[in-house]
Amino acid sequence: MAVLITVVAAVITYSSAVGVTVATGEEIVPVPPVLRPTTTTQQTTPHPTVTSTHEGGGALKVAPAMVTCKPVCDHEVTITSTGSAPARVGTIKFDGPAKAKFTRTGECLGKTLDSGEECTFRVAFKPAGATGTQTARLVIEHDLNDKAMVVALSAEQPSLDLAVSSGGASCVLQPGGTVDGHDALEIFFHVALTGATPEQLPGLVPVTVRSVPGATIRLNTAVGPGSTVAALPLSALDYGRAHSITITVDPDHKIAERNESNNAVRLRVTLPVKTTSRGTVRLHC
Repeated sequence: MAVLITVVAAVITYSSAVGVTVATGEEIVPVPPVLRPTTTTQQTTPHPTVTSTHEGGGALKVAPAMVTCKPVCDHEVTITSTGSAPARVGTIKFDGPAKAKFTRTGECLGKTLDSGEECTFRVAFKPAGATGTQTARLVIEHDLNDKAMVVALSAEQPSLDLAVSSGGASCVLQPGGTVDGHDALEIFFHVALTGATPEQLPGLVPVTVRSVPGATIRLNTAVGPGSTVAALPLSALDYGRAHSITITVDPDHKIAERNESNNAVRLRVTLPVKTTSRGTVRLHC
């Protein structure tokens, strides 16, 4: 009798937990409590750091633990004293296959940091025509017992390409066209960018314009649909002769590109004999 009462009670309990939808007539059976899935909370991963400690109370932390450059970078690295005693930063050097392509500005070398004190420097990557993935390490020595702190460095070869085109170039003789009032040979040209947007560049693009005979100037230009103008100063000896003009974008190869062979273009222009009455003159180049 006791067993029968138990079975009947279980059937009544289960039957009372069954609902019927008005619209479909389908039975909705809730999952018994023991079968309900457990709720988990996703943990947020903190920004990675590298820490070195000492039993005497000194401790250092460097952040970030990894620097990635795509395609170039100028990244801030901070060393913080997190212990209860001062800690001294030793040598800071680059190591690894692409160590020569990374540079450091700012100084933490040799500094003793009190508890809570920090120092900051910057790490930059100069592709110089590099291809593929470039890796290196930033090794930071210190006076603690632990091994040196290491920041992983990597850079990817971009798909961008800069080029100077002779199409659409023009030359203008401009009396008094320089800032100091000297005559100028104005060269109008266009720098094209493919495989990227101007925002992916590290900033203005350096360009050199050289005239033989004549002067060489260096300027920085934005990359876009418009033209760039370079004003080459002229002397009296530059008139009445032919000039060979070379325009070179990114002359120091600081921006990694697919093709470095199209960064320069050469033009030729002949200046007329100098006269005092002549105004602005458009020249063929």
